[in-house]
Amino acid sequence: MAQGWEFVGLPALNFSTDEGFGYGVLAEIYNYGNGLRPYKYTIQPTIFLTTKGRRDVVVFLDAPHVLPGGWRFDASVAREQQLATPYYGIGNTTVYDSTLERAPNPYYYRYEKVQLRLFANAQRRIGSAPARMLFGFGISDVTTDATPFDSGSTLLATQLGATQAPKGNVGSLRAGLIWDTRDREIGPHSGTWAELLAQRVDRAFGATDEFTRVTATVRHYLPIRENLVGAVRLFAQQSNGDVPLYDLSTLQSSYKNQEGLGGSNSVRGIARNRYTGKGVMLANSELRWRFKEFSLRGKPAFLLASGFVDVGRVWTNSIKVGELIEGLHAGYGGGMRIGLGPSFLIAIDYGRSSESSQLYIGLGYLF
Repeated sequence: MAQGWEFVGLPALNFSTDEGFGYGVLAEIYNYGNGLRPYKYTIQPTIFLTTKGRRDVVVFLDAPHVLPGGWRFDASVAREQQLATPYYGIGNTTVYDSTLERAPNPYYYRYEKVQLRLFANAQRRIGSAPARMLFGFGISDVTTDATPFDSGSTLLATQLGATQAPKGNVGSLRAGLIWDTRDREIGPHSGTWAELLAQRVDRAFGATDEFTRVTATVRHYLPIRENLVGAVRLFAQQSNGDVPLYDLSTLQSSYKNQEGLGGSNSVRGIARNRYTGKGVMLANSELRWRFKEFSLRGKPAFLLASGFVDVGRVWTNSIKVGELIEGLHAGYGGGMRIGLGPSFLIAIDYGRSSESSQLYIGLGYLF
């Protein structure tokens, strides 16, 4: 069991078909105390840029065992500049036509988004049960440009016409319940991690628009053999109210929000944010085989291979139960994880769908 400090600093070399080659610097600093799991706290600063216009500076803190009274605290502060954010329209049947991306409109399915954001959450265990309550807040300032790099025309500019590109603040409070029986948080072998979260974005909290977002997620890990695990995630999210375009693709989580539908965080093999709507449902299934244990620079390390199938769909306004198995978008593929120490993982995934093939290189597990 790890004790004391662990520091991993690497060039942030990354690639995804959606965002091109990524480069920068990342560090993951862990303090394990006297063998606390998953750690006493971690600080993860990142400077990350990509050849397709991403310019991010992020600092993330997660502190499971610092505050008294059994409280867990996490927070992130960031400046994220995406000079070419994907946008294909809203709804589950939006059409992609590659000929529209030819000169003079190479960014037809893109727009520029820049945001400053601060998020924080506090969690506390409920009695002796494997359950926690969560309270959180967030504030972000977002500006957009319908024609990134002032290059030609875009789908968003066409839809907006003479209307100004959206901008504003997203100020929110949220609360939730979490059920967690995982045997370990990073790469669990067994157990369930489920959560129900409700977020309110309101002018009273500094927001420009007002809406409510409710998210339910169930993740289950089934041990098949000592080194073979089946992992499943079921996700449903419904937003109601005036959700601004720049926040419509957010997938809410108790641990680092994600984006979708499409891309490395949801349905792999489909382009990032390919489908967006107020209602979202998705399912991910993985088979994870930890086939090699070894030492690297005096630290325990391992290799893990995985196969996956992802499916999901969106609704422009509200989820319709009768359409849950209609209009599904699917991706499938395989991946590799290189683990170094108890917490650090390099991830490589390759996904295919009826629309495209996508390669992702990053960190950690999808869920």
